[in-house]
Amino acid sequence: MDPALLSAEPRPAPSVSLPAFEGPLDLLLHLVRENKVSIWDIPIAKICLQYQATLRKMEELDLEVAGEYLVVAAWLLAIKSRMLLPRHADLEENDPRQELVERLIEYEKVKATASELAGLEEVRRGMAAVRVAADVHVPDDEIELEEVDVLALAAALRDLLERHRRDHPAALELAPMRFSVREKIVELFGLIQQARSFPLLSHLLTRPDRLESVTFLIASLELVRLGTAGVHQRRPFAEIYLTPTGLPLPEEALTDV
Repeated sequence: MDPALLSAEPRPAPSVSLPAFEGPLDLLLHLVRENKVSIWDIPIAKICLQYQATLRKMEELDLEVAGEYLVVAAWLLAIKSRMLLPRHADLEENDPRQELVERLIEYEKVKATASELAGLEEVRRGMAAVRVAADVHVPDDEIELEEVDVLALAAALRDLLERHRRDHPAALELAPMRFSVREKIVELFGLIQQARSFPLLSHLLTRPDRLESVTFLIASLELVRLGTAGVHQRRPFAEIYLTPTGLPLPEEALTDV
């Protein structure tokens, strides 16, 4: 063998570039646009395969795949499974994609609004206040106060205040939402007692706030640890069910939560 070939340095592996996504819904919206399909008629099987392929690429690039991506992946698989089931012609059944479509439409509206607000902020940053300096000094004795129109002064002051209000909008303050693990444990315990077989993943997907979903997940782990709830899953990536064990919820065990 040629010694030059032995001493040659190995070629670097080809690099793969992935666009940055702000969350699982952003990735889904990107896939829908890439396939040039309507949000109201999503080819769920094709989108599901492309979504999983993107997650595998993220793992190959040593990118951290957040749990919310995996939750949505399980949701897509559940929708795909439901669509494969036979449907009865005499029964009106809801489209399994309906909730996914509604969430994508709401996310698209929020994203468009955020883009518009970001554009307005950039325009506002590019604006500079104009300062006019008057070099001509008017002596006080040349101003005739009797000739001043009070109504004209009031109208000028009103216009000035209106321009100031328009050019200096009030800051938007959003109070952060806080969720207590103790309260969610009590709430989840009551839901498990009522449902007897409570679908945990489906419940997490209905929460409007990400922090609330995380708090519910921690509460479910605490219930399992306390022995007041059991957990089971029929197959990988399927729904996770919580079932009551019959043991009461110990109040003293919640003091450290």
